[in-house]
Amino acid sequence: MKRMTATPVPAGALHHSPHASRVAFFRRRGRLVAALCALWPAEGWLLSGGGHHAHLVVWIAGLLVAACVAPWADLTGRAVAAVGVSWSATGYLLAAGEHLPVWGLTESTALLFLLALVAWRTPARAAVPLGIALSAGALAAPLRDADVASTTVVAYAVVVAAVTASGLCLRHRDAERARAVAAAREAERLELAGELHDVVSHHVAAMTLLAKATGSVAHDARAAASLRTIEAAGDEAMTSARRLLRVLHQDRARRAPLPGLDRIAELVEDFGRRGPGAPRATLRVDPRLDAGLAPELAASAHRIVAEALANVARHSPRASAVRVSLRGAGPRLLVSVRDDGRAGPHPARGPADGGGLGLVGLTERADAIGGSLTAGPVPGGGWEVLAVLPVRC
Repeated sequence: MKRMTATPVPAGALHHSPHASRVAFFRRRGRLVAALCALWPAEGWLLSGGGHHAHLVVWIAGLLVAACVAPWADLTGRAVAAVGVSWSATGYLLAAGEHLPVWGLTESTALLFLLALVAWRTPARAAVPLGIALSAGALAAPLRDADVASTTVVAYAVVVAAVTASGLCLRHRDAERARAVAAAREAERLELAGELHDVVSHHVAAMTLLAKATGSVAHDARAAASLRTIEAAGDEAMTSARRLLRVLHQDRARRAPLPGLDRIAELVEDFGRRGPGAPRATLRVDPRLDAGLAPELAASAHRIVAEALANVARHSPRASAVRVSLRGAGPRLLVSVRDDGRAGPHPARGPADGGGLGLVGLTERADAIGGSLTAGPVPGGGWEVLAVLPVRC
């Protein structure tokens, strides 16, 4: 095991990395807005050859509905505005008897995108009426043409149904993800509760034995009575803690002893011996930690290192090196697991993102003891899981 001297904490290391899926979503939305901006002038150029005022109505409606794609207000308000513009244009054209072979491609594309968003992200109470209104608005576009073929209307209906189904699938995926995240956090809370029980029960048992031993030789009657009271309170606390732990873990196997720093070294060594293609794993521990860590802190560090190494094995199978470090920074312990990222860009693996749920549980553990956990790319290439844990609360 290599030793190292303490180093200052990088200023940016304590901040959460960007939410990768949210960034990707806004990038996709930006590309759609750019496509609509290119489609609208092209559609205007095509419509200008007709020289009819109905073409101008369709063109302006396309611009206004496309503007509702941009996030200038909440989604519900933008969807309502888009429905109002689209149905106003359709109503005007049908009432005026202006049936033209121009459906409004910009308008239809924007309506379909808003339909997918509403089916995905809007609360169910608002999603149902808005989804119906947006679907009807998109289906009404071809009906502006008096000579529209029935097969065209059917094809349009299939596209609307497919877009709606895509939004609902995304909604279901997010709901499943939310339930899985909640389950992972709850499991980590139960695990942490068991570890805290092991630590607290050890100290309470020692206090109770000390009070009993001291009370047996105490000459002052009042001091002996106080010590007996302490002993009884300690026994009652131990009984209550065991009873509560049995309730919390009634469906779980017997707990193993809390791991220490030596177990972290075993983790790193085992990771490096997984096979001929395993990354080179090194462990560096701040010399100031030679005196050891509090049991609950060592157990949390062990859990973090174990999950981070498993994360490297799953997502960076061709990484060549992994560095694990534990260092002190004032009243904090920094646990870092960093791979060299030679396998290329990493998938989203943020604690609250679409990656594995192990980091979600570790984030819950770090928050519960007053710390924090971040995961993300680092300058120069690679991926790092960094936990900042309080040494003293």
